[in-house]
Amino acid sequence: MPAESRPASRWKIRPVAWAVLIVVGVLGTAYDIFYRYPDAPGPGIGQTMKVDIPPGVGPDKLSRILDEKGIISSPGRFRLWLRVTDRLPGVKAGLFALDDNMTPAKILSVISGRPENRGVRVTIPEGFTLGQIGKTLEDAGIVAQENFFMAAGKGKTLTRLRIPGPSAEGFLFPDTYFFERGTPAEDIVNAMYENFSTRFKSLGAPAETDLLEVVTSASIVQAEAKITDEMPIIAGVYRNRLTDPNFPSRLLQADPTVAYGCEPGVVPRAPSCSGFIGKLTRKHLEDSKNQYNTYRHAGLPPGPICAPGIAALKAALQPAGVPYLYFVAGKDERHRFSKTLLEHKEAVKLYRKGL
Repeated sequence: MPAESRPASRWKIRPVAWAVLIVVGVLGTAYDIFYRYPDAPGPGIGQTMKVDIPPGVGPDKLSRILDEKGIISSPGRFRLWLRVTDRLPGVKAGLFALDDNMTPAKILSVISGRPENRGVRVTIPEGFTLGQIGKTLEDAGIVAQENFFMAAGKGKTLTRLRIPGPSAEGFLFPDTYFFERGTPAEDIVNAMYENFSTRFKSLGAPAETDLLEVVTSASIVQAEAKITDEMPIIAGVYRNRLTDPNFPSRLLQADPTVAYGCEPGVVPRAPSCSGFIGKLTRKHLEDSKNQYNTYRHAGLPPGPICAPGIAALKAALQPAGVPYLYFVAGKDERHRFSKTLLEHKEAVKLYRKGL
């Protein structure tokens, strides 16, 4: 038989067949997810359900909530649709009325709008401490500051949420929330931590990331920086202070950490914190009994000192590669950065002259 008339061997046919099957499968899935699935009715007969969407909900939890309520029949497809269409950022927290025969597109439309009962609106700014968050919640009539503070520092809560710090400080995301008056303090901590967890995951940190180290660094950057574009630079300076052989003391010398050491919830209380009203003096900077005093203790403090926002967290994960070891306040809320102690001293002179 002539060579050109021989039938193709199986090993040559199979790869082609597999490639065709894969392409057909991918196209079929794409058609289903983008065109058919969004307009497919839900599994029910039109029964209305009340669904509570928590702040910062991720695709996995949202799919699980809707599946448990009988609103959707395929949480896997709904989750995939959310991911590939990037619809999740529009979802609002609150209580919604959803019918169990709604299409996925209609569900997203409803929960991206105004909830039926949003509760009390409360905004937690970036850089707030647990004490400030608690006071804000109490002033809004949502929960007593003391109850919130206890929930945020309770060991059982930290273990359940896998928070690695000495308290929930730094792990409750600063954002706008809606809570009912009388909401249990632990539920508030849960919602704020879940929001933090979702936001942090969005930054794509490597699996081996030391979460406590990153959040602690980010909180110091948040407390120091007034301008967002300076955050990576300040994070780079602190990284240099911890790792550069030209800075062997490894002292961060960050004023906000010293002040945080005098917060009411920090124990044991340092002697210099007695009567502290927010203004640091030499006695505060020299007090080695303040465990957050980075003028006396090398390395990072025991934990975060405030609630960092996304920009500060990103800066801590990706510090700028800068040659600076020092910085001091300058004009327009910016800082002057210096490579050497001599340059820094000159910058300090300018600061004291108001220049």
